[in-house]
Amino acid sequence: MDDVVVTVEKALEIVLAHTPTLPPEVALIDGALGRVLAEDVAADHDLPPFDRAAMDGYAVRAADAASAPAVLDVIAQVRAGQAFDGKIAAGQAVQVMTGAPVPTGASAVVPVEKTRALEGGRRVELQATAEPGANVSRQGCEVRTGETVLRAGATIDPASIAVLAAVGRGRVAVGQRPTVAVLSTGDELVDVWATPGRARIRNSNGYAVAAQARWAGGDVRPLGVVPDDADRIAAAVREGFRSHVLVISGGVSAGAYDLVEDVLARFDTGLLFTRVSVKPGAPLVFGRRGEHLVFGLPGNPVSAQVTFELFVRPALLRMQGARVVTRPPVRVELAEAVVNRSGRRAYSPARVRLEGGRLQAWPIVSQGSGDLVAHASANAMVILDAEKTRAEAGEAVDALLLGNFLERDGAG
Repeated sequence: MDDVVVTVEKALEIVLAHTPTLPPEVALIDGALGRVLAEDVAADHDLPPFDRAAMDGYAVRAADAASAPAVLDVIAQVRAGQAFDGKIAAGQAVQVMTGAPVPTGASAVVPVEKTRALEGGRRVELQATAEPGANVSRQGCEVRTGETVLRAGATIDPASIAVLAAVGRGRVAVGQRPTVAVLSTGDELVDVWATPGRARIRNSNGYAVAAQARWAGGDVRPLGVVPDDADRIAAAVREGFRSHVLVISGGVSAGAYDLVEDVLARFDTGLLFTRVSVKPGAPLVFGRRGEHLVFGLPGNPVSAQVTFELFVRPALLRMQGARVVTRPPVRVELAEAVVNRSGRRAYSPARVRLEGGRLQAWPIVSQGSGDLVAHASANAMVILDAEKTRAEAGEAVDALLLGNFLERDGAG
């Protein structure tokens, strides 16, 4: 294909247009965390299923608590998990614990802190008034039987697990995890366990890309490192096409030993773009072979991680049926100026924190697309469009908050 440079938006549009959604599968609730829902989930009963005491206290008729103090007879005590079969009459109260059903006839709960037990608990003095409905969660006030409580396309988080349990969904349809083959190319690479010799470096890309793929829900199948040899790359690529997605780092630029595009041509891979107007990471290959996707990421570590975030992660989420596949940009105020002389849309590392009710960004000094330490210290990427050559301190710009945003302190 022609070496046409496409915009970030166009590249993402092409990726998503060629990304299939995989058939769903069933997961047990214990293994559903982090999966993408493939079905709407409805309540199988009202929540709460009965009028429920919202706090420890005394269930009373609101008419008996219209003035204070008032003294009532205590006819029973009801704990959570129990029920009172009788009915409260005028002048009576039932001691209830948080979560217990409110007895028939009662219309309010007076908190225990606003009462005083008399005669060894046989009577109670109400020291505060109570309106009808006070401290009572009415049956169905949260959700009614048959109402949707979780929607397809949402990622199941711990709160969603609680909802699934509450409506009796011990198994649920979820998006299938895409298998992701991860391949690193380059004569200079050695594994993490090796001590690099002269002119050699450790393979950080293979581990970083695999981690990003797992974080996006992928089932990773590492293919290791192959040198810049077309036949050996081809053998690894053949194995990689057994997975839903093949991600290759390195070998996608225009050098004499950048062999990935030629190798992919051996497999009749339809390349849909080979360059994107993005910094870091302009040389970026995306193609499709049948139902299999292939991404060729730049070899520089930061370029590989940024382009994975922008293009591969959305594809993996789309394959699982996620409704939202990209991180929404947020507006941040720059604490220092940022420069972009690349002529491409730039994603610069920054540390963002909340200051005075505003998100403020401190750009991180980086030595370029190989500076993985600087990139790792960022919790956000500040975005400057191609035509924007400089943004001054105090200026509001877009930024992407990364997945580690809450874990990083964001100190300037």
